[in-house]
Amino acid sequence: MSTRATSIQRRLMSILLSTSAAVVLLTSAVFCTYELITYRQATVVHLTTLAKVVAANSTAALAFDDREAADEILSAVRAESDLTMAALYTSNGALFSTYPNEIPLDTVPAKPGPDGVRFTRVHLDAFQPVVQGDRRLGTLYLRSDLTGMYRRFLLYGSVVVLVVAASLLVAYGLSRILQRQITQPILRLAQAARAVSDRRDYSVRAPHLGQDELGSLTQAFNHMLNQIQERDQALQEGAERMRAVLNSALSAVVLFDARGRIFDWTARADSVFGWPRAAVMGRDAIDLVVPERHRAAARELLRQSLAAPVHPRLGTAIETSVLRSDGSEFPVEISISALRSGREVSFCAFATDITERKRWEEQIRQLNLSLERRVVERTAQLESLNRELEAFSYSVSHDLRAPLRHIDGFAAMLHRHAGEKLDAQGKRYLNTISDSARNMGRLIDDLLAFSRTGRAALNFVLVDQDAMVTDIITEGQFEEWERPVEWVVHPLPKVHADPGLLRLVWTNLIGNAAKYSSHEPNPRVEIGRSPDSGPDEHIFYVRDNGVGFDMKYVSKLFGVFQRLHAQTEFEGTGIGLAHVKRIVVRHGGRVWAEGSPGAGATFSFTLPTTPPPDAGVNSSPPF
Repeated sequence: MSTRATSIQRRLMSILLSTSAAVVLLTSAVFCTYELITYRQATVVHLTTLAKVVAANSTAALAFDDREAADEILSAVRAESDLTMAALYTSNGALFSTYPNEIPLDTVPAKPGPDGVRFTRVHLDAFQPVVQGDRRLGTLYLRSDLTGMYRRFLLYGSVVVLVVAASLLVAYGLSRILQRQITQPILRLAQAARAVSDRRDYSVRAPHLGQDELGSLTQAFNHMLNQIQERDQALQEGAERMRAVLNSALSAVVLFDARGRIFDWTARADSVFGWPRAAVMGRDAIDLVVPERHRAAARELLRQSLAAPVHPRLGTAIETSVLRSDGSEFPVEISISALRSGREVSFCAFATDITERKRWEEQIRQLNLSLERRVVERTAQLESLNRELEAFSYSVSHDLRAPLRHIDGFAAMLHRHAGEKLDAQGKRYLNTISDSARNMGRLIDDLLAFSRTGRAALNFVLVDQDAMVTDIITEGQFEEWERPVEWVVHPLPKVHADPGLLRLVWTNLIGNAAKYSSHEPNPRVEIGRSPDSGPDEHIFYVRDNGVGFDMKYVSKLFGVFQRLHAQTEFEGTGIGLAHVKRIVVRHGGRVWAEGSPGAGATFSFTLPTTPPPDAGVNSSPPF
């Protein structure tokens, strides 16, 4: 007991002595630092003041080049014992006078330094300008020795050492007297703690002495023992509940140590592996459940897990095969985690029988194979239908065009043969037949083009829309109309698009705008990019001042053969806007229209600022 008391006594004494020494040293350091700062400041102020006085008295000597007067003025600084050197320089930096006179010139600065005061290791230098009015006559140099300051602080150091030594002696004496009041209760508390540690007896209590901090510590220690005793009982109950939970889990839980020996085995493991718990305790888990072909790899994994704090395969669910008690194999999903407690390492394995899941996965795989075969068959059917559609399109293009050409041709021949014999109504009938045949031909052409638009592959390139729109307006020869169109074309950005299809979009929209505003006295068409465009898409518009339309019919505008005006009023097949919508949608954009009767219409469409990721983009612009 005395040995233990001496140990804590030494610790307390060390703390007290260290604290006392630290306080004294800190106080002394603060005092010395303060003295050093104030001494340096006072020295600077004193030297600066002296330099100003001497510089003021030196103006006449420098002004009249009187060296004797200068020597006399500098010699006056001998009254300052700390001043070891003084010098006067002319305005051009030449040395004019020194103090003492016999001082070696190589110890005096060859030329004046910057004005002001600066410290070196052993002295303080001051350069003071000598001025008369606004004219600088030269520079005064003074050097003050700092030896006195160092002697002063050496004395302070000696005093600090004596104070520290005296403080440590007093602290040592007080600590020997006072430490017993602290060590005795602590030693009794340590005895109680040792009894609890050695015997695991949480019913032990330390004697409660006094109401001071140590008494509160003893009371808190006894309270902690009460809590530990209660928690130990709760842990035992929790362990029993945990075992009940593990036993009811769907996965088998097996715990084994670093050598692979099983030390716990849940009830679910009994049913999964077919071994009762009593028969497997202490046995090698690898030999018991791992097939022979996998045992070497399992032991290597166990060895690597012991060598490395973290192994990539630990904690990861893997699928493998294990053995039942009868030697048969079955598939499981198993996850193994390392349990580390200090230097001890054990392992917890969760194994789930996935025999049923594997059976369902095989059925799903067979179903997927069947679906893949059906997809292949359906694809072949679609390809066959596409070929039939192509053949039908060719047939329509060839077989329908021939009768139409015959009707138009024979109508023209009849007009030439019997035109003079026909009255006005007969001639009108012939013209109607010819016009209808030609309209039917245009309708067939538009239908075929519309069909090809939906099937043709897109070839994305960088399109110069300004050049494209200019070409469309020029080729349309709108200036030759009865009422020439006023064109307002704003700059358009370059976009990635299929040039042929995009040209169809602009051609249809521009042509429609010019056509439906042609009856106006001053037809006007505006083309541009909307300011509402965002970073992801461009918004383009074509605006006219033509007949417009009622918004309740807007849903019909982009349908095939949907017309809002009679053929006799405005010619057309009713397929152009359907073309526009299909092309824009295939480019990843949108199309819409706004208008009102008699107030014109605005047709807008969008294009992405970047082409689709699966689109092949050619960087060479076609325009």
